[in-house]
Amino acid sequence: MQIRTRLTLQFTLLVSGILLISFLAIYYFSYINTKEDFYDRLRSKAEGTASLLLKVKEIDNELLKIIDGTNRDQIFHDNMIIFDEENRVIYSNITPPAQPAISISNYWLDEIRRDGEIRYSDGEYEVVGLYYRYPYNRAVVLFAGQDLYGKANLANLRTVLLIIFLVVTAVVALAGWFFAQRALAPITRVMNELEGILPQNLGVRLRASGNKDEIGRLTSTFNQLLDRIENAFQVQKTFVANVSHELKNPLTKINSQLEVVLLKDREPDVYRHTVSSVLEDIRDLSQLSDSLLELAKVSDDRRDLLTERVRIDELLLDLRTKMLNIQKTYTVELDLGELPEDDSWLEVQGNSGLLKTAFLNLMDNGCKFSPDHKVEVRLKTEDSAIRVEVSDHGEGIPESDRAQIFHPFFRSNKTAGVKGYGIGLSLTERIVRLHGGTIRLDTGREGTTFTVTFKRSGPARP
Repeated sequence: MQIRTRLTLQFTLLVSGILLISFLAIYYFSYINTKEDFYDRLRSKAEGTASLLLKVKEIDNELLKIIDGTNRDQIFHDNMIIFDEENRVIYSNITPPAQPAISISNYWLDEIRRDGEIRYSDGEYEVVGLYYRYPYNRAVVLFAGQDLYGKANLANLRTVLLIIFLVVTAVVALAGWFFAQRALAPITRVMNELEGILPQNLGVRLRASGNKDEIGRLTSTFNQLLDRIENAFQVQKTFVANVSHELKNPLTKINSQLEVVLLKDREPDVYRHTVSSVLEDIRDLSQLSDSLLELAKVSDDRRDLLTERVRIDELLLDLRTKMLNIQKTYTVELDLGELPEDDSWLEVQGNSGLLKTAFLNLMDNGCKFSPDHKVEVRLKTEDSAIRVEVSDHGEGIPESDRAQIFHPFFRSNKTAGVKGYGIGLSLTERIVRLHGGTIRLDTGREGTTFTVTFKRSGPARP
């Protein structure tokens, strides 16, 4: 069901429900008022007739019937019967051989004497029973009649209310359909504009309404989503192009070397040199593929990888030893600062393998781009965070390159002569973000410092 239809239906049901309850209340109170008014008329006429018969000696039954017939307060098919204390009929306006239209029993007469007055329905008749006590006389009066006027008025009221209900419901449905269309028109416009945005024209944006209502916020949200999608497409295209380029170079080199060496017979030393060169290119391809796999594995939604409690100081000590074993010419100065007494204060929830990869990339880059192949690593502990600073003594990163330094495969012009693929910093940034941390770049004319910060959730530092 479309939103327009659902809104119209809900609006119509709501208004119709309120209208129905209101009309039922009107009819109910009209019915109660009509019935009470008719009972009052019955009681008033019964009292007047009984008073004339029992108080005025000059009035007999025949004269009372004549007076009763001239009464303008006409009650249809009225039956009046007056009984004495012995339950004998002393007056009746029913002409024999006609019989009373209501049931008469000693039980009802006794009930009237006990309560003084009762009201009840008997078929189509409404009945009022009264008990009169006079100094020398007592009587029970039963007066019944049909309220044809009241019933006709109630029937007319029902018809009028039903017609009004149907007409108003139809008007409300049409108005709801119209206003739902107007209310949903901006959404329809947004849908039409979105349908026209394809991968070929991701730069197109939705027209802003200028209003700060829900539609304006929806348009703004869609535009922000389109910005992220366009950026993701651009990153993907750049990533694919860079991967293709990085894979093509060693493959082309391998192919060229093999083709050249197969052109004619050569000395064994030439073959050995060629095989060694091809093996080196294959190792580069293997390293590149491993880096790409690591980059693809690490994402913000892989929280299932963070299953360990990792001590940052021990991890840095291990990496320092590993760096010195890999490259004898590298120097890593490690400053652990003032360590807290509680060892758990230095722990973070994470993955030791990924954290080693991240800090190893930072140390390797620092040594690689420093003239003295030296890097300084400082561990700082604070009440709310753990910070690791990795500083080198290189030429620094140009300001124009700083915004792209964490993009995959990005390499500055100054680093073109150094072997690498531009994946390390991007992988490091993803690993740090996966662990809930941040990485900040501080660079100047000489030297670059990367500051990695992990927030703590445990107790304060002792």
